[in-house]
Amino acid sequence: MRLSKILIATILAACVLGPGSSPGARAAQADYPQIVPLATGPATAANPPSIRFVTSDDFPPFNFVDGSGLITGFNVEVARAICTHLSIPCTVQVRPFPLLLGTIRDNKADAIAAGVADTPALRRHLAYSVPYFREPARFVRRWPALVEPSPRTLAGKAVGVISGSRYADFIRDYFPAATPRTAATEADLFALLKDGEVDAVFTGAVGAAFWLAGPAAHGCCAFSGGAYTEPAYFGDGMKIAVAADNMALKGSIDGALRALDADGTLADLALRFFPESLY
Repeated sequence: MRLSKILIATILAACVLGPGSSPGARAAQADYPQIVPLATGPATAANPPSIRFVTSDDFPPFNFVDGSGLITGFNVEVARAICTHLSIPCTVQVRPFPLLLGTIRDNKADAIAAGVADTPALRRHLAYSVPYFREPARFVRRWPALVEPSPRTLAGKAVGVISGSRYADFIRDYFPAATPRTAATEADLFALLKDGEVDAVFTGAVGAAFWLAGPAAHGCCAFSGGAYTEPAYFGDGMKIAVAADNMALKGSIDGALRALDADGTLADLALRFFPESLY
């Protein structure tokens, strides 16, 4: 869900970590899961002397220009954290999303930090890091009807989903006794919930978190139950893309991401750029 940039900027201003926060502290308090899979195979070779990252600026809270005119966002700060961990300099340049692949092909950048899809067609040109972010799916329900969602408790209940989405498929397959109510957009979906026309909605946690924190929800609703992360439905996560033949760089980035996941840095960045824990 692409909420307005003004709304997201307002919410993000209240989510930035305070000066007393330490890596991993907030992550531990929020019980944020580790994302990066464990290492297999031999250790990576020497780190690169520097990394030229490229991203877009039109997808808050992942990559956007802040009020000071600087590029930031979850993806961007993960890229910077990688370079800090590797003790190397890096740059982050902004390009329109359709041009990002070309920067790698033309050797104008080394890595893309913009959530580029991992597809067989793109793997002809790109290699992908281990995933560093997975957006779970969540149920959202009105107060006070926040019972634990299950096939039993949702039997006969109206559950809002985006028409034709992976969330609709999941409800059909795992909550067959629920009654799906489809909407074209998440804004329409949340309006149905707020107005009491559905008993719950099932959608991506990022859009839901920003809606819950924003003025439209007006405290009506909350996450209900746990997070759903089945890769067959919800994908295997965001990855950094490099040139297909640059396996040394991929290895260095993978190693850095594992370390940043283990020490809580990835989780702290997620908690900085999202209004609450997505899990």
